[in-house]
Amino acid sequence: MDVLQLEPGRLLTFLLVLTRVSGVFFLAPIFGSRNIPTQAKVGLALITSLVIFPFTPSDVDPGMHMVDFALLLAKELTVGALIGFTATLIFMGFLLAGQIIDIQMGFGMVNVIDPLSNLSVSIMGQFKNLLAILVFLSINGHHFLFSALAKSFDVVPLTMFEFSPAITSHFVGMVANMFIIGLKIGGPAIGVLLITDLALGIIARTVPQMNVFIVAMPLKITVGFIAIISMLSLLLIYMSQIFGQMPEQMIRSIK
Repeated sequence: MDVLQLEPGRLLTFLLVLTRVSGVFFLAPIFGSRNIPTQAKVGLALITSLVIFPFTPSDVDPGMHMVDFALLLAKELTVGALIGFTATLIFMGFLLAGQIIDIQMGFGMVNVIDPLSNLSVSIMGQFKNLLAILVFLSINGHHFLFSALAKSFDVVPLTMFEFSPAITSHFVGMVANMFIIGLKIGGPAIGVLLITDLALGIIARTVPQMNVFIVAMPLKITVGFIAIISMLSLLLIYMSQIFGQMPEQMIRSIK
């Protein structure tokens, strides 16, 4: 398809499609990573837009005022950003779980650079995040993203998006769900580490001549890793279930 040979109305429609798709790819997990070159993101957005564009029948009035068209572009960018940000919030729940565990294990001051965001994150937070990415790709989670993006044009046709209180309520629920995911994933390890702290406190009381602080750090790290490894299989199943709900959550974020 030669986009440059399109009629003005169809060309403006293609720009709206491209804007929505770009909003998704620049905010969605993995695709929105800063380590992925901007040229690659733009190329992927263009290819995806060319695939979706023939199925968008509505044409934009070529005589539309520039300000009105800019508002339409802003609407489509918002739709794409909402879809991408919804997926990102789910990944942030896994990152939060690792950060909570790190505090209990004594890794709270040790940070590494997250290759997806170039931000400083905790060690276990990075581990949970990378594990989530592997699970996401292994179950073809990126297909969920493309599916939700394509379906969004049926749920919210071009130029028809209206921001509603339901969208705000949905994102409030998504933020709350992010903390719930973090606590569910980190809960078992946190519970074991709290019991370890309690046991160390009892030992410190009953055997005052023992330097508990020297023993506490390596013991808590060991116990923490044992708890994480023992729960790994259940964690993978839970992650798969969460990702399975992602398409529905992304669609709900725009209607």
